[in-house]
Amino acid sequence: MPQKTASLRLCNGFSLKLIALVTMTIDHVAAVLIRTQFYMPMRSIGRIAFPIYCFLLVEGYFHTHSTRNYLGRLLFVFFLSDIPFDLAFERYWPCRESNVMLTLAIGLLAVCLIDRCRSRLKPQETSVSHPVLFWLLTVGITLGGMALADFFSTDYHAGGVLLIVLFYLLRDKPVLLLLTVPATLYCFFGTVELPGVIALLPIFLYNGERGPTPGGKVGQWFFYLYYPLHLGIIAAINFVANGAQFLILGQLVG
Repeated sequence: MPQKTASLRLCNGFSLKLIALVTMTIDHVAAVLIRTQFYMPMRSIGRIAFPIYCFLLVEGYFHTHSTRNYLGRLLFVFFLSDIPFDLAFERYWPCRESNVMLTLAIGLLAVCLIDRCRSRLKPQETSVSHPVLFWLLTVGITLGGMALADFFSTDYHAGGVLLIVLFYLLRDKPVLLLLTVPATLYCFFGTVELPGVIALLPIFLYNGERGPTPGGKVGQWFFYLYYPLHLGIIAAINFVANGAQFLILGQLVG
């Protein structure tokens, strides 16, 4: 890599996590608590978070020591976030919608399966059957993951899983990402998600380094547990400050 290009890569994994965390929080605060002129600007800022989380998920897959443990952590936080997510956004529990952790878990599973197909079906000079079979399997796995996300009504649905797969398939191909990410956001979510394209800027500045994790394992778990924690806080503020009522297992609270 030319020295000039390398010097422009200013973001490590930790800084990307912080950007995603802050923009996600701004988005969720606006979605639940804000009803002023700041609502739309804050929601637009929040669109930046999900593409970064998709990118970090794929990078995490390549650097994790255990995909099984990685998937387990995502599913653990998914279940832990179920009640806070429902009460924050739907005001009743249980509801049909599933939080974004399930989207990420399905995306990770799809990436893992595609990567295993790639490692076992490497193209050979004497045959074109392997690459053709790989792409057929990739399309099938991706469509299966998308269908699973729609079945469980996950946050970002099928489009979220497709975005994760694209970050895997087009890793280190910024030009193709610049074309496919906006197209995916627009086709699945319309113009409301297009501000998410801004996420490509810090992603393209990623230097491939993990960066410091203050607190070691505790710091690592902070980024997982922050998701249900901040949703619970937002739901509690909505309950106390706005007098919101919640329906929990058919019982009205508030």
